[in-house]
Amino acid sequence: MKESKVSVLVGEGVVTVKREGSNRAVLANVLGTVEVDGVEVLCLDRLVHSAHEQQFGEWALSGAVTTLLSRPRKEQAAATSH
Repeated sequence: MKESKVSVLVGEGVVTVKREGSNRAVLANVLGTVEVDGVEVLCLDRLVHSAHEQQFGEWALSGAVTTLLSRPRKEQAAATSH
């Protein structure tokens, strides 16, 4: 199966998903963020992926009713040095 190119932009309380070749973007609200064992999980208010999709770049996808985006947590040394 061909992997589609998708960009995921995380903003303040929202996530925008844009698929290459489409002029539509899907906007979803972030219901909550959880960190477990160094993995960041964003809980969205809607389904933004299809059943056959498992990955959007660095984000792993899961969920049947709403999408859960997860990725390894990046070190934020710059934020802690302020």
